[in-house]
Amino acid sequence: MIESQKVNSPDVPGSVFAEVDAGTKVATVWIDNPERLNAMSIQMWERLAEVLRGLAEDSRVWVVTIRGTDGNFCAGADLGEFGEHRQGADTLTYDERTEAALRVPLQMPMPVVAFVEGYCLGGGVSIAVACDFIYAVNDAKFQIPVAKVGTAYPEGALNRLRARVGYANALELIATARRIDAIAAAKIGLVTQSFPASEDVLVQLRRIATLAPRSIAAAKASLDGRISQDERLAIFSSQDYQEGLRAFAERRNPRFTGV
Repeated sequence: MIESQKVNSPDVPGSVFAEVDAGTKVATVWIDNPERLNAMSIQMWERLAEVLRGLAEDSRVWVVTIRGTDGNFCAGADLGEFGEHRQGADTLTYDERTEAALRVPLQMPMPVVAFVEGYCLGGGVSIAVACDFIYAVNDAKFQIPVAKVGTAYPEGALNRLRARVGYANALELIATARRIDAIAAAKIGLVTQSFPASEDVLVQLRRIATLAPRSIAAAKASLDGRISQDERLAIFSSQDYQEGLRAFAERRNPRFTGV
């Protein structure tokens, strides 16, 4: 059963909502503004943070993926709002509001995966690099066109981009504003893995969601320096650890419960 919660404001185009598939333990966060290639309004940025925080507390969810409706991931921030929200000192407030959403994925216990199809531009790339991994269909298109608009890429997003692709590649993507597909993006480390078709991405997400969630959560927290020795040791007292040992001895697939 897939549970969906969609919230739209009648006065603001676009929405961000979640679908939880309790059967596969995968939650999909949908960026939904197809008329603008899923460009993000400031209300959508704030809704993204709200939706992700809710999923972080949902015990049914072992994997979260962020995806765009209608075959495109996200065309970035809605430039139509820049005249109001990105002038002078207001730019800093705008960036703080978007950064508040982009910090959430790292804080979540489960892996958060950007599922990229179609266009992933500007702020769409900032969403993607805030996730734990980026899975993309081969013909997805990545671009950071800030130098074509005359704006500046937010510092938090730029630092996350550099962490993935290195200084030269990060600067080159911005300095040239070139558009690359997922295969080229994978070669420089922007994409974790590229896939021939969307269904292949779904298969990978569902596979991750069959594995021990506490082991994955511990690895994520440890990589970010957020785990204590007591928390690590608790893994070895878990029911899932005992189930993993039994399954190995019995030569069968484990049936983890997250306990």
